[in-house]
Amino acid sequence: MIEGFKVSSLVSSFEESATLALAAKAKKLLSEGKPIINFGVGEPDFVTDQRLIDRGALAASKGATKYTPVSGNPSLRKAIAERISSDYGVSYSAEQVIVSAGGKQAIYHFLQSVLEPGDEVIIFSPYWVSFPEMVKLVGGKPVILKSSADPVGALTKAITSKTKALILNSPSNPSGQMWKKAELEGFLKAIESRPIWLMSDDTYYTLTYQDEPWVSPLFLRPDFRDRTCVIGSSSKTYAMTGWRLGWALGPETLIQAMTKLQSQVTSSACSLAQAAVELAVGELHQEISSQLREKFRKRRDRMIAGLSKIKGLKWLEPAGAFYIFVDFSGAVPQGMTVTQFANELLEKVHICAIPGEAFGEPSFLRFSYALSEAEIDDGLGRLERTLKG
Repeated sequence: MIEGFKVSSLVSSFEESATLALAAKAKKLLSEGKPIINFGVGEPDFVTDQRLIDRGALAASKGATKYTPVSGNPSLRKAIAERISSDYGVSYSAEQVIVSAGGKQAIYHFLQSVLEPGDEVIIFSPYWVSFPEMVKLVGGKPVILKSSADPVGALTKAITSKTKALILNSPSNPSGQMWKKAELEGFLKAIESRPIWLMSDDTYYTLTYQDEPWVSPLFLRPDFRDRTCVIGSSSKTYAMTGWRLGWALGPETLIQAMTKLQSQVTSSACSLAQAAVELAVGELHQEISSQLREKFRKRRDRMIAGLSKIKGLKWLEPAGAFYIFVDFSGAVPQGMTVTQFANELLEKVHICAIPGEAFGEPSFLRFSYALSEAEIDDGLGRLERTLKG
């Protein structure tokens, strides 16, 4: 860079997405002919349903290649409102929905809309890598709560006069775990008397595998609707990561503020993606989401069966999503950190898994099972042989 020029202190204040960085490195090695097993992927490995592809193409052929309203096409916003109202048991209207270029953008605009510099946001660990970095980006302070036998008690103790928001992500990236009903009730009770926003990142809510059903905090407390931002995405539910379309639901004043921000940042999301997602959240929702859920359930069971054969490993039992968070503290060679071990796996054994350090838990690695059964077996076989030495 030319002398006297430098990047801003803002850019220097946060970290690059560790998941995307390591995934890029894995893809580079794969392009060089290395036999990479990529457990680092954060997206379904299935091609988008052909009917959704056709709907996007049809929209293009009919001239839907122009800007849409900043907050999204009214028909799509209505479809999302109806989907969430049906699945959550809480009524939403199209005016309470904003469509963005992925759930990530919706989260960022929510934080921009509600935080002042120095405001605190409580985040449970392990957390999705972007939560604390986004909070920092808008001038807030992430308050990380480590895993605890009493998460409700930990939350209650962490609340201060500066607490402005609580982020919940269930099922979770990176662990696939879900908050239990009693825990959710405790969280809501802990914040109910204070002006604290709830951001419920429900990106994986359709991908759950336990007998106990997934529960939205709003199902338990519909009165929280006016202080809650629900985040959703087409990426995982419908295998549409590259279409870049997500959404947020909340009170109209919040959605208006987020729309105002989005109007100056990206304007509307892709018009063709909007047309395809309208079909996905409506007519094809149950069929596509059920198919993906059953495929990932089988892969989860295969991952657990394979990991059970490897001595020294422990993991958090995934109830949803397509990740398993594995504790390597008792398995890595002496004198080596788990992060160093992850780099060794990639360079020498050609296995990509994401270091737990990026998720707030440095003794873990995150494995995605969004890959074929043959790749799962091959990768876990390589891991077992490596740990046996």
